[in-house]
Amino acid sequence: MLELRDITKAFGDIVAVNHLDLEVKKGEFFIILGPTGAGKTTTLRITIGLEKPDSGKVLYEGQDITQLSPPLRDFAFMFESHNLYPVLNVYDNLAFPLRSPLFKVPESEVKKRVEAIADELHITHLLPRRVSHLSGGEQQRVALGRALIRRPKIYILDEPISSLDYKLREELQTEFKRIHEEYGITILSATHDNVSAMAMASRIGIMENGRILQVGAPRDIYTNPMSVSVARIIGAPSMNFIDCVVGETSLWMHGHQEFVIPLSPPIVGILRRELKGQGRILVGIWPEDIMVSEKIQEGYLKALVENIEYHGAERFVNLALGESPLKALLIRNCVPKHGAEIFVFLPEEKLYFFHPQNGLRIYVQLGRNGHYAF
Repeated sequence: MLELRDITKAFGDIVAVNHLDLEVKKGEFFIILGPTGAGKTTTLRITIGLEKPDSGKVLYEGQDITQLSPPLRDFAFMFESHNLYPVLNVYDNLAFPLRSPLFKVPESEVKKRVEAIADELHITHLLPRRVSHLSGGEQQRVALGRALIRRPKIYILDEPISSLDYKLREELQTEFKRIHEEYGITILSATHDNVSAMAMASRIGIMENGRILQVGAPRDIYTNPMSVSVARIIGAPSMNFIDCVVGETSLWMHGHQEFVIPLSPPIVGILRRELKGQGRILVGIWPEDIMVSEKIQEGYLKALVENIEYHGAERFVNLALGESPLKALLIRNCVPKHGAEIFVFLPEEKLYFFHPQNGLRIYVQLGRNGHYAF
C-alpha cells in the first residue's frame, strides 16, 4: 500500500535517513521504533510530504507521490506537540480540517461528525472549552479526534503519546489500539518508547542511524533479534549482554575463567567455526530467562545483589556477575537483600550469541530449513 524505496535525506553533513526501504500494508498499525536521532521524524515528514528526499521514492498503491504536496496526498499527520489552535475551542479544532477549502464539508455533516468523534473519544463534555484550558491528555485526545475526523488514507503519528505521564500513556495506548481495530485504519507511527510500540503495533521496524535494521511482529523481533542493536532497542528491560570467551570445550566470562557457562559440544563447535577458532563473543539473555536461586546449585554462578526494582507486579534484581551487570526477573518467594550473594543459571536454550565486532547474531541451532534462533 505505502512504500518508501531507497530513501536518503541529509541535512548538511548529517545523514538523517540512509537508503531506507519500508512497506506499510493496508490496515496495519506499523510503528518505527528507535532512539532519539535515529531518523524517525524525518522519515515521517518525507512520507507526509513536508520534506523531499535527496533520493528515492514514496509510493502509494503503486503510484509515485514523491513530488506530490501534502494536501494532495490526503494523509493525516499527528504531531507530538498536538498542533492544536489555542484560540479555538475543542469543537472548532475538531471541525477545522472538514471546513478547509480542500474538503468543503457541509456544516450539518461537520456537526454530525464532530459529535460522533467526540462521543467515540469521550470528550463530548470538552467541546465548548478552549484547548489552552485542557490537560495534556485531553489535548492528545482532541488531536487524535482531529486526525480521525478527516477519514484520510493513512494516519501518520509522530511520538503521539511519549510526552504524557505513564497513566495517560497506558489509557491512550488502549484507545489507539481499539480505534485501529474498530475502524480498520492504516497507521504509520514512530516512537522511542518500546513498551508502547510492543503494545500497539501490528509490525515494528527497528531503526537506528537512518536505517531500518529489522521488521516483524513485536513478539517475533523480541524472540529473534538479528543484532545487538535490535536487542537493545526492543526490550524493556533490555537484554543482558556478557562479554565471554569461547574456549576449546567451554564458554567462560572474559576476565573470569572460573565463571564457566555450560554449553553442549555442538554449540561450542559452531561458535568456534564462526569465530574461526577461540575468541571473544557477546552472549545475550533476557532478564526473565535467567534462573535465580538463593542457594548454590550445580551449574549456577555466584553474583552479588545491588538493588531491587519494582515494575508493578514484577520485581527485577540488579546483579554484579564478576564485572558484568546483570538484571534478572525474581520469582515470588525469592527476596534477596542488598549486598547478599545470589546464584544464577543461564539456560543454554535461552542464550543469544553475537559477533563482538559487528554485533550481528550468530545462529547456533540447526532446524529443518537451516539455521534459526532459539
